[in-house]
Amino acid sequence: MLDVIYLALTLALFALVGLVAKAVEKLGPRARGSARREATSGEAWG
Repeated sequence: MLDVIYLALTLALFALVGLVAKAVEKLGPRARGSARREATSGEAWG
């Protein structure tokens, strides 16, 4: 019986961590979409 309680508490802990992660993600700034970048003249490629 104790193993069932342990399993239920473990699942509840993972669910709680997931909810906290979603809340923190909503608090942060919005990620900007990737924009087109101009091709370099080859300096970065050596």
